[in-house]
Amino acid sequence: MKFGKSGKIDFAQAVNNISPEMTEEFPDIVIRKEKASKKDTAKEKTEASKKEAPKEASKVKLMDKPVDEKKEAPKENPDTVELKQDKPEKKQEKKETKKKEKAEVAELEREIKSEEELTGLSENTTYITKETTISGDIEIDGDMEMLGRVEGNIRCSGKLVVGGSVNGDVFAGDLYVNNGHIEGSINSKGLARLSEGTVAVGNISAESADISGAIKGDIDVSEDVKVGPTAVIVGNIKSKSVQISSGAIVNGMCQQTYAQVDLDQYFNEEIEDLDINKEN
Repeated sequence: MKFGKSGKIDFAQAVNNISPEMTEEFPDIVIRKEKASKKDTAKEKTEASKKEAPKEASKVKLMDKPVDEKKEAPKENPDTVELKQDKPEKKQEKKETKKKEKAEVAELEREIKSEEELTGLSENTTYITKETTISGDIEIDGDMEMLGRVEGNIRCSGKLVVGGSVNGDVFAGDLYVNNGHIEGSINSKGLARLSEGTVAVGNISAESADISGAIKGDIDVSEDVKVGPTAVIVGNIKSKSVQISSGAIVNGMCQQTYAQVDLDQYFNEEIEDLDINKEN
């Protein structure tokens, strides 16, 4: 056999023409042939993938093109833009409604706070509802909340909360009057607090007092007296100290009778000097 360019047959054809007997004797020749055929198929696949790759890349490029937002964005009509914007009047109305809501919330919080302070009562508490009217004296060993009407005296050893009307004298450990009306003397072993909206006609005697309502009568307190800006007092005040807020009305004398201060020491020397001058 002749091989090469000038030969009539090539090496592959010669291998094919080899008899089965020779292939058994030379197995390496068959293995090389199989490897060569595998390489050829691999080359064909890579070339085909290279040809297809540019097409896919062009598709990706088309998808990755940036969208022109200016072109695609719809043009807004100026009339519609004016409609979307709130008018100044509507904005002002919204601000006013918000202010009102805030004021209502603040008022509610204040009422809740005052109620929490007033209703710090024990489990052993007697309740008298708004629709209840009692004619006669009441004596309670413990706390009491009275929202109805009592025609008589009330004696309560603990806290007494009055939100109704009492026509008689009141005796309590601590007294809290919230929008109540009392016609009679008030005697408290501890604090006597009369809130705004309360009206009391009668003398008040307590250890300390916090007054924001209207009182017609003398106030005798062994410790401090706080007079709120909404208070109206027609009567004299005797206490250790008095704190009067701006806006309060006090028609009477204020005396720090229980203050442990010797007032004479501030004036004795001046009086003696005056006497000496008179003699000369």
